[in-house]
Amino acid sequence: MMLSIQPFRRDDVPAVKKFTDEEIGTNYYRSEELVDFVKKSQKNGETSSFVLYQGDDVKGVRLSFPQGQWSQGKGGALMADRWPHALSETAYFQSLFIAKDFQRQGWGRQLSNQALAVLKKMGAKGVVCHSWVESPGESSLKALRSLGFVSIARHPFYWREVDYQCPRCGSPCLCTAEEMYYDLKEGEQ
Repeated sequence: MMLSIQPFRRDDVPAVKKFTDEEIGTNYYRSEELVDFVKKSQKNGETSSFVLYQGDDVKGVRLSFPQGQWSQGKGGALMADRWPHALSETAYFQSLFIAKDFQRQGWGRQLSNQALAVLKKMGAKGVVCHSWVESPGESSLKALRSLGFVSIARHPFYWREVDYQCPRCGSPCLCTAEEMYYDLKEGEQ
């Protein structure tokens, strides 16, 4: 069955919630939070978050927010004074998750590239994110670096206050986040 990438819409919330519960950990995202993410992803008639579908099943999601429509990540720590652009000019990559059977096939890159293109069209000058340092084989860090993101800072226990069951360490989550930044304006004439 073919895979398709679609903008994240309100009707996708139940399927995305089911997927994130299975792939990230139960209740990492609440349904109400995902509904809010749909709204936060939209600006000027565009949507910056995307869902990877196989039939009716979600196989991946890239959640991202345009500049001016977010103020912190899931864990809250930011080193905005180290960024090349102001918070008001910077978009946010909230999460990227791909089902295990579809990892290492380029789907994460495709979802991310679509989001980057839309965020740039929306007027963002840069994108910040918090990468999961303990991801298997440092896959999160490697994927972001391959897109051009650079490391800004490390935040130990970044997700500690998130009330969910981390698939690695349970509750509370003791994982580390690497704050990373992508300059959308770099290289422009």
